[in-house]
Amino acid sequence: MDFIEELAWLRFYLPRQAVQLLARRLPLAALRDHLPRAITERLRFGLYPARITDAENVECAREHSPWGAPADLDAANPVRYDAPPRVSILVVTYNNLALTRLCLASIQRCAGATPFEVVVVDNASGDGSASWLEAAAAKKLLPLTVVRNPQNAGFAGGNNLAAGRARGELLVFLNNDCVVVPGWLEALVAHLDRDPTIGLLGPVTNSGGNGEAQLGTRYADLQAMRRFAAEYTRAHAGEVVDVPMLALFCAAMSRARFDTIGGLDERYGRGLFEDDDLAMAVRQRGWRVALARDVFVHHYGGASFSKLPAADYLRLWWDNRRAYERKWQTAWIPR
Repeated sequence: MDFIEELAWLRFYLPRQAVQLLARRLPLAALRDHLPRAITERLRFGLYPARITDAENVECAREHSPWGAPADLDAANPVRYDAPPRVSILVVTYNNLALTRLCLASIQRCAGATPFEVVVVDNASGDGSASWLEAAAAKKLLPLTVVRNPQNAGFAGGNNLAAGRARGELLVFLNNDCVVVPGWLEALVAHLDRDPTIGLLGPVTNSGGNGEAQLGTRYADLQAMRRFAAEYTRAHAGEVVDVPMLALFCAAMSRARFDTIGGLDERYGRGLFEDDDLAMAVRQRGWRVALARDVFVHHYGGASFSKLPAADYLRLWWDNRRAYERKWQTAWIPR
């Protein structure tokens, strides 16, 4: 059986490796958007074999001058609540400190009436992330709890650890390469409050979501992003649609339901397919997986996985896909 599995792996891997080699001589990345869709999808998967975004294809600036360069929390506007947190925002970091700073700066500046806390688990970053996070927490400008993980527990393990420290009745998974906009949290909470049939809820995004969530829009900087987000969400006020799955760059659910499911499945290691897995677990319990079209979150995408060598990424993708299919006894359907 292992031999048969390895043959299946090679049939998957070799054509994609050929695309990688060909791309060194031909401008495939530039050509793919001008070719028939069937060819485009094959090239996209070979050039960057993920549903997450190739980071270099997100052209939005990675700094916002009003927040500092690099971004920092605003000392003049500390976020404090008299009530316990209703929402726990869970963030897992592994390097990419500049993006983490941008993410937390946006959370602070977009704080509204809903009491929240931010629980960050640092998965043994090597770029000083943990030290900066601890210093930021000590300033008390944001209700921030930092957990140093002595090893990289992956996406699922890091989020499960963060959930274990969370105090809110609602959990929001948020990648550290995201930037939020005013009203984002209140809108997610309002949808969950209004419709208890929703088990997992996510926003639309510029890039890096599943097909239904990804708008594919581009803007030059975060100021333009905010303008776009305000216009788009206003035009789609109140719209919620069911989707097969949600990429967990940003997703919200109740703590009770997360606990009922048993948390994120850590068999997926560093990551990939835990979002498909969670959506399947939610739907099997009779709850909806839904997309809020009136909530927008910017996502740079690929902050960690784009740094993996293509062969390593393909192997991780293949192994986790197979683990998902064995667990749920079903073929994975591309989104």
